[in-house]
Amino acid sequence: MSRLRASLPPEQAVQEGFARTRFERLRLEGFPRGIDNLHIDVALGPSISRAAEIYIAALVRENLQRIWRQPADTRSDSIGEGFRRVLLDLHNAVVKQARSSHRLERVQLFQVAVLRLLLDLTDAELTRVRNDLEDARHKADRGVDGRGLQIHHQSSVLARNVGHVRYRVARHAVRDLMRLEHESLRKLRKSVLGRSWPVAETLLTNPILQLDGFGALGDFSRIYPAVLYAEDDARRAGLCLLDVLGDWLPQSARIATGNGTVAAGTVAAARGDKAGSLGLIATERRVRLLVSEGELADWSANWLDLPVNATALLGGAEVAWPQPFHWHHPRIATLQLALNRRFERALRDAQLVRAVRASYALSAIYPTLGLQDAETLVYEYLKGDLGKREMTRRLAGVDGVSNAVQLLRRIDQLNREHARNPAYGRRQTLARFAGDVLRLRRDLKHAWRMFRAMDSIRLLNDEREQALSLANNTLQVFCLDDLALDAQGNVVGHVIIRTEVRGSDRITGEMRRRNLNPAAHFSRYFYDPITRLLDPFGAQKVAVEGDALMLSILEHGGEAADRLAVARACCLATRILHLVDTMNAEHRRIGLPQIELGIGISYADEAPTYLYDQSRRVTISPAINRARSLASCNTLLRETCPQPGHRGLCVALPMQGDERDATLVRYNVNGIELEPAAFTRLHVEVSLRKLTMRRRGSLRSATLYAGSCTDTNGVAHGLVIRERPVKLWIGNQLLEKNDEGRRFYEVVADPQLTARVASRLAEASSETASAMGHSD
Repeated sequence: MSRLRASLPPEQAVQEGFARTRFERLRLEGFPRGIDNLHIDVALGPSISRAAEIYIAALVRENLQRIWRQPADTRSDSIGEGFRRVLLDLHNAVVKQARSSHRLERVQLFQVAVLRLLLDLTDAELTRVRNDLEDARHKADRGVDGRGLQIHHQSSVLARNVGHVRYRVARHAVRDLMRLEHESLRKLRKSVLGRSWPVAETLLTNPILQLDGFGALGDFSRIYPAVLYAEDDARRAGLCLLDVLGDWLPQSARIATGNGTVAAGTVAAARGDKAGSLGLIATERRVRLLVSEGELADWSANWLDLPVNATALLGGAEVAWPQPFHWHHPRIATLQLALNRRFERALRDAQLVRAVRASYALSAIYPTLGLQDAETLVYEYLKGDLGKREMTRRLAGVDGVSNAVQLLRRIDQLNREHARNPAYGRRQTLARFAGDVLRLRRDLKHAWRMFRAMDSIRLLNDEREQALSLANNTLQVFCLDDLALDAQGNVVGHVIIRTEVRGSDRITGEMRRRNLNPAAHFSRYFYDPITRLLDPFGAQKVAVEGDALMLSILEHGGEAADRLAVARACCLATRILHLVDTMNAEHRRIGLPQIELGIGISYADEAPTYLYDQSRRVTISPAINRARSLASCNTLLRETCPQPGHRGLCVALPMQGDERDATLVRYNVNGIELEPAAFTRLHVEVSLRKLTMRRRGSLRSATLYAGSCTDTNGVAHGLVIRERPVKLWIGNQLLEKNDEGRRFYEVVADPQLTARVASRLAEASSETASAMGHSD
């Protein structure tokens, strides 16, 4: 053996002759988990979902008519054309958006989601048909329907062939999808993204996905040798081949060559508590028998992913055997013969040689026999597990067989002709089988990855779930209209405007005593005017209570977003205070109590979280509690240290002796407090000019910041922020200490002060213009 090994080509020379391939890794792990914290929420949109549903229903109907031997309705081609047009338009929009956002994984997610949609619809439609037949059968049993025998026959035939129908429908759908891919989709991706296949073609067209695992032997044997259908036979064949190819295996592909059995709990343990489709579970068990953990984790392709390499290394399947293929070493034929013989010995030791030969004979013979659902019977006979007498007896019981003896003679004749076919000589069959083992191995590995990718996606059709996921920035939207209008991008921050309403209970009680309608009054003077203000400032209502109103403004991160959430919140808050002044003027006229507000504005640099209480959306945000504190009015502070005119804003630090309470308290009556984080954000949004103005009736100066912002209609609004020191609250006194350093920020709503600021800014602007004129 050492003398033979010395005369064979060196390892490097063999490695250089292998064909190579590559494909993109699926990168779905970067997408956020959806509202169930497990899956990626995806919305493909009603157009493609409905078109796919009609298309799959037509394919299922055609295949059911076929197995029920009814006249076939062949409208699926025209219906499929409609689905392909919708898919083409949506795909083109997704690709262009992926180019602008530099996110190739968006295209990957879309392709995986479309395939998931087609397969899910196939399963759903077959389930619907079976349920309808079951309901019809029960009605027939009760004498409600006279078609009992026909319904029972259809139900029985479908129960036996549901896997076959599923495979045919899935195969047809994927075939149409690939036709569209090759006609236009891959070309567009190549020109726009520089990649034809973000998801490898072998992943999309994988037969195991269409079989939903392994399906029935009849369908499986049309794709792979029948010997590989049985789990243990496939395991032993795989180990035999890997042992033969051991000198050239990639390190990640090397597995232990023991008995290879997997305990029933191993797969479940590897998956933890994750749920999965039946196809994923079946594939995962098989793939772990044939593929190492290291190779499963390694997305880079290796030479084993091209089955032709194994066929070629064992001499090829051509009549003229062996073929050198891409090898140029003078002793390559010696190596091919040695490996072919070694593989044959390994299969003989594993007692698989007869099964291998029978598998290829089955593929050649069975399609010519005109039988249905008899693949297992013919396969067992061809590999010698059934004698002629038993085979004749079983053939006689197969539907459509009128002369079992004559049919058996025909099977024997076809088997002899197949054995004499030089393309299926002993060496060619072994080389072909080596390639088929690698093909199953590759397809298992790729199917496992695709099953896992599809299993990680949740296609959302329920509007409530879509709204909840979208509100939480976890919904991946591929609807065509939304893609065209999604220039604002995701929510990256938000502002909470908390308005505390005080005195509404007294007003309501007084109006009832006068037999007036408080609901109509508050709607006319308070709620309806505020509602009309929301759209111009891009705000929305978060919560409405008897003594509070909470609004929010979202900050979007897209290129078309204005990014003026805090500035608009300040302007909106001042408008709300002006509405209350108008309302109070009416109250003074008709003798009703005054209403008071306290407004707080807080900012968070993240999207809010949304929950749903049935149809009511509940906003969760760290900014809510901060805004509530800003809008509050401490009762004791209000009583002991009233502000001039019993209105205004003051923030104080309670003092007890030498101890200081860490919690600030507020006197907020018709005032607007802006938290420091929001003030910092405001500096980013707009240009603020710092001013120092003397307070009226005081020797102290006030520090003001003035600027302006536009609303969503493009109308400009001025805004003024006053910076004030936090006071020390000692007993019934409020003291200012310049060295304290703590400041709070008030949005100025006083028309007189804002007019003074505007006049000051106008004077400064005029002086600047005059100076520039003189310099000219």
